[in-house]
Amino acid sequence: MTHHPDHAATLHTPHHESTHALMSFSDFCFAYDDRPTLRHVNLEIDAGDSVVLMGDNGSGKSTLLKAMSGLVLAQRGSYRFDGEPVTERSMRVAAFAKRLHQRVGLIFQDSGAQLFCPSVADEIAFGPRQMHLGDGEVARRVDDVCSLVGIDDLRERAPYTLSGGEQKKVAIACVLSMNPDVYCFDEPLNGLDAKTRRWLLGFLDELKAAGKTLVIATHDQSLADSLADYFVYMGGEHEYTDKPHVHINE
Repeated sequence: MTHHPDHAATLHTPHHESTHALMSFSDFCFAYDDRPTLRHVNLEIDAGDSVVLMGDNGSGKSTLLKAMSGLVLAQRGSYRFDGEPVTERSMRVAAFAKRLHQRVGLIFQDSGAQLFCPSVADEIAFGPRQMHLGDGEVARRVDDVCSLVGIDDLRERAPYTLSGGEQKKVAIACVLSMNPDVYCFDEPLNGLDAKTRRWLLGFLDELKAAGKTLVIATHDQSLADSLADYFVYMGGEHEYTDKPHVHINE
């Protein structure tokens, strides 16, 4: 099915004709204050892959997700998204940075940390407005994703007044309003009640069925087993199943 970026509520299957990997890391290194976090990472992820990152706390899973969305940049080596290098120089080009952030959506472990607008509706509208969409299209996207995610009753609420599960849904709605090709989730089930967990598991299944690229950092083995096409083990952790796997950041 052809990818229609103007329609946020339908989970369209991305259409890729390129032969290169969608996300490609080559000898990628990054350190926080001289503390190596990602060490010589070599990894390729193709469009439509469903990948689970496994590893102990501090193994670099969250940092790798941030690198995929351009929030941290290579200090050595390289990262290419859809064949284009993601560097300090390229991210200074507003059109490039905007395109990357539209195509790669990141949902933080603490969803409340990425919510900052006065209302849920404003929060969801923020990304489409940054894309300079018209007011009518922005309003339609807000309506569509609120209905899809089931948060119509939260539209006028301030995000900081919401429960953790509600904040998770709003964060997902914000990303969904951009209709990205890639969804990066950092420990998506942490802190959720049983009802919200069931909803999110079903939503992840829908994303996978729609052909979206999923990269999920999790310690939840049942989630990993149900969604992963293959595992990426960080820090040399032993594999738990016979699914295809790679080791990085050892």
